[in-house]
Amino acid sequence: MAAAAATGAPGAAEELLRVEGLHVTYPTAAGPLPAVRDVSFTVARGEVLGLVGESGSGKSTVLTALMRMLPRGAETRADVLRFAGQDLSRMNERAVRQLRGRRIGLVPQRPMTSLSPVTPVRAQLRRLTGLDDNRIDELLTSVGLAGVTSRLNDYPFQFSGGQLQRMLIAVAVLAREPELVLADEPTTTLDATVQAQILRLLVDLKDRLGNSVVFVSHDLAVVAQICDRVGVMYGGQLVELAPTAELFARPRHPYTQALLNAMPARHARGERLRAIPGTVSGSHRLPGCGFAPRCERADELCHRVVPEPRVLSLSVARCHHMEEAE
Repeated sequence: MAAAAATGAPGAAEELLRVEGLHVTYPTAAGPLPAVRDVSFTVARGEVLGLVGESGSGKSTVLTALMRMLPRGAETRADVLRFAGQDLSRMNERAVRQLRGRRIGLVPQRPMTSLSPVTPVRAQLRRLTGLDDNRIDELLTSVGLAGVTSRLNDYPFQFSGGQLQRMLIAVAVLAREPELVLADEPTTTLDATVQAQILRLLVDLKDRLGNSVVFVSHDLAVVAQICDRVGVMYGGQLVELAPTAELFARPRHPYTQALLNAMPARHARGERLRAIPGTVSGSHRLPGCGFAPRCERADELCHRVVPEPRVLSLSVARCHHMEEAE
């Protein structure tokens, strides 16, 4: 029961991914940096889980840890790291390679720099998918790129960011139809029109294939459109996890409230945006709640003791004063 509460596990849905007590630490000149601290969540089959938060909150590190692609020197430990019944933390490198791209796909956040600039696109797509030219053309056509199949001998810089992101989605999602797709801010560098197209494509593919998605973003408006549940990260911790409608209607953690209050859509025209005072810098190393220096409700307990996950209605949040934060 405690594990289910901490992970915000959906009720009857079949579980695909379970993460409990995930920690990731990077070595730095200033000493070990705890980039991810005691993160727990689950992903059900067919579910889209969003992870949001400011830059440096640990969102992308969580995905990289799941793919076992952290840089050398990084230390990872977890109580549970299980995908489709398999223990990811105990797999050898060869077994993990069999999962990457086949059962777990990754959509990177920077399409303009994710492919080699000195190799024609078709050669890279062959290598990444293991498919012949006809099948590659079919994949690209299915993601709306029929018009570029005649010039795949061009180099990545000769394509737009939206075209490259669609190619990467075709590789990550369609080439081998993985059960789990990790989308690491796939729309961040794209303009609003192309961003909407990419989001619609990801949702359409999810509905068609029935896969699960972990969608990382710093944009709450984007997450609201496509995610079933949302996890809010701050200072390497998952500070709140709730169904999307619940999180937007009744945010429990003060940081979630501050993020929502900073959204332009919640302000009248000409009204000054309500920015969050202070900075996230240094929050990973604080002894208590990482958000305490920026929180109006923080007291001595908040600065001293890390809050444990607590359940309130449909939400799980880390806050000593969660009732006050409603």
